[in-house]
Amino acid sequence: MALRHKSAQKRHRQSLKRRMVNRSRKSTIKTYTKKALETITAGADTSAADIAAAQSKAESLIDKAAKGSTIHKNTAARKKSRLARAIYKAKAAQLA
Repeated sequence: MALRHKSAQKRHRQSLKRRMVNRSRKSTIKTYTKKALETITAGADTSAADIAAAQSKAESLIDKAAKGSTIHKNTAARKKSRLARAIYKAKAAQLA
């Protein structure tokens, strides 16, 4: 189906731009979530401040994506909860 109307062409261009921005944000969230998990699993050489900073950065990106409706707010809450739970589990495993 060819886009014949100017308004349809513009909306299509806009949707492609939004798609690229949204994909970039989602990718960044995944990257920083993995970095936060790697920080805790790196071993005893990482401080609690480093772990908290990594978790804070990941949660901040998740919140910003939810605020801009890149992801749904419930999805953001679920991602943050899973991240916190994984970090808590990793800390407990290190102490045991």
